[in-house]
Amino acid sequence: MAILCISALSSGSFARRRCLLDLAHGLVKPDEKISLLLYGDGVYNLVDGSQAAAELTNIPAKIYAIADDIVNRGLAGRIIPQAQQVGYPQVVELIMEADHTITGV
Repeated sequence: MAILCISALSSGSFARRRCLLDLAHGLVKPDEKISLLLYGDGVYNLVDGSQAAAELTNIPAKIYAIADDIVNRGLAGRIIPQAQQVGYPQVVELIMEADHTITGV
């Protein structure tokens, strides 16, 4: 089963990030495919060398980020290599391929 977590949580929101991390870790099961899609200010969590990025890369999940949001925030070239940058057509594909989506975390 594929689960997609979609979030725009900012890197300064430790409590919300902790909630997302706990949720993602709780979803991990041998037959689950977990993906995390960050957009908006959520892409700040993926800045290479940040505490937030280190925490997110410890989740056994595929990480995606909207490329336009990275560029619009001046973060091009500063995002962790584990995060795959995607455009809006790929976002639609991720949503359509997921059995479940979780948003608002």
